Parts: sequence; C-alpha cells; structure tokens
Amino acid sequence: MAEPESQFRHILLLGATGYIGGSILTTLLAHPIADTLSISALVRKPYQASILKDAGVTPLLFKDLDDYQTIVGAAKDADVVIAAASARHEGCAKACLEGLSERAKVTGKATHYIHTSGASMIGDWPVSGSRVDSKIYSDTENIFEIEKEFEKKEEGWSPVRSVNQFVIAEGEKLGVKTYIVVPPLIFGPGTGSFTLGIGQVHMLVQTALTHHQPITVGSGTGIWSRIHIQDLCSIYLLLTQSILSSSQPPPPSGKTGYYFAENGEQSWISIAEKIGVVGGRIGVFEGSEGSEGSEGGKVGRIGLEEAKEEFGYGSLRDAEGVLGSSARIKADRARQVLGWKPERGEREFGEEIEDVVVGMVQQGERD
Repeated sequence: MAEPESQFRHILLLGATGYIGGSILTTLLAHPIADTLSISALVRKPYQASILKDAGVTPLLFKDLDDYQTIVGAAKDADVVIAAASARHEGCAKACLEGLSERAKVTGKATHYIHTSGASMIGDWPVSGSRVDSKIYSDTENIFEIEKEFEKKEEGWSPVRSVNQFVIAEGEKLGVKTYIVVPPLIFGPGTGSFTLGIGQVHMLVQTALTHHQPITVGSGTGIWSRIHIQDLCSIYLLLTQSILSSSQPPPPSGKTGYYFAENGEQSWISIAEKIGVVGGRIGVFEGSEGSEGSEGGKVGRIGLEEAKEEFGYGSLRDAEGVLGSSARIKADRARQVLGWKPERGEREFGEEIEDVVVGMVQQGERD
C-alpha cells in the first residue's frame, strides 16, 4: 500500500563529512531545490551531527560503513541515496540498495541510488607495463561491458570496477534505478563543513618537499583527466534535479547510467614541472638533482615500491593506479543529457598547484 504523498523528497547522503560528500551537501543546500528536499546524512560522531543539524540536515548516527542494518534503515526513508563515502565498499552499496528497494515497495514510486566511483576504473598500468592505454573513454560508450572486459583480461582485481558492476546488477535485481558518477583527479578546496580535501596534487607536493625536488612515479607520462570540485558537485545537483523532475524524461540509469566528470587533462610530469617552478621560485628546491623539465623545474623519479611506502598504499597496484597511470575520460553524457557546463579548467588547476605548494611550505615552517 502506498504511503501518503509528501511535499518533500527525501535525500540520504553518505560521506557528508568528507571532501566530495561535504561539497555535494553544500551545493544542494545553497540551491533553491533545497526548499523541496528533506536531507539526512549518516555520520559517526555527535559533534558532526550537531553541525549538520544547525545547517538544516537531519543527522543519523551510525558506526561505520559496515553498520549494515543502520544503513538499510536510513535508506528505507529515502527517495534518493547519494553515496560519496567510498567507491570500494560493496556492503555499503548493498545496504543502500536494499533499503531503497523496501522504500519503493511502500511508496509505489521509483527509488534512486547515485554511486560515486573513480576514473581509476579505466586506468592502465604503464609503470609496471601490465597494460598501456592512452584511449579517451566517453561515457556514451558501453562502459558496463568495457569494465567487464577489463576484469577478464587484466592481471589484478579492481575493487572500483567490481563495485560498479555490483551496483548495476543489484539495482536491476531489486528494481532500484542506479547512476554512477565517475570523477578523475579532483582539485579545488572543498566547500563542506569538515574538510577542504587532500588529493593527488597534495600528495605529489608533499613528496616533492620530502625529496627537495618534484617527483613522478615512473616516467610521469601517464595522463589523467581533471575536474574542479564545484563542477563535479554540479553534476550531482543536475542529476538529482533530473531524477526528481516531473516535466522532463528520466536520465539514463543502470547500464547506461555512467556519468563521467572532466574538464581537461594533464600528465603527471606536467604537474611535477609546475610544482618545480613554484617551489623553485620560493626557494625550496634549489640545488636539487634530476632531469630538466620543460618549464625549468627539475623532476626526479621514484619506483612503485617507494611510492607504495611513501603514500601509504596497500599495494603496488594502488600506488601505480592513483599516481602513475593514465585515466582519460570524456563527460559527454552529463553535457548532453543534463546540460552540464563546467566552468573551471587549466588556469584554475595551475592556481591550485601554486596554492598547495605555497600553503604546504608555510604550514611546514609553522610546524
């Protein structure tokens, strides 16, 4: 039996205290759509709950992403779940989908799961030589089948791809519409209440400061697409609007529901060179050794073993995938279907590198 109609649509957000999730929440709250939404968020700590409550969000306390029944219960009350806590946690995704399925049975209306993945899902392994792939993948291709083929052919299992495949299959089985948002290298300060965010640029700058010269993992010739955090969040906003709209066709979901996010790309060596230029200008890389970069910065190299230890990754494959691979994507679906228009690109990315180098040097001096 369907429940009475509510004037609000219910959104559950996972990851509200993180870089991506916190910024998504800020984007939703700042938009007029917030007047039509009832937003709840799962958080671990009472102080986080207090801050979110003051912002007009209903906080729900849980232990962690393994707190299956609590997540199911929270999702039972949601029309849309936006999951931005982990791209690799199948159990959390399963709990969300189970709860949404129960919700649909009660309301008689479609429920929706927006899963946050990552561009490493199509990344190659050029440093180890397992696979070298410079292709630019569009989200209008059959990405679902491409992922399946990657899993068959490549050495090593990708938890990111595995969870993507699970989300789509489980959503189809339970009757929940699923969408997978795929960000590449994210830059720009977060807009949430809890963290500004620390990404790949910060990691490379920290390594450069440790080695007293900019560093690449391997040759640094791998290329990643990039996206500013605010442009990424606008995809979640537009997708949510499209899902909840009664006046436009529903957005593609399931096997055709991949939404890449990008506005340009850069190589790892170009990032290192820019770090070298900024660091050289403020005097932190003087006298370093290494090959001369095209912009005048001297760039050194580290191998996968050293990268694994330095960045705290659990495997050589993770270290290579995040900081040495190529992951080139094209966000055609968001542009064509949602009318998405990213506003920040190469200039802002250069400013980000400069801000991070200067900021981390100043922080080191204070410490």
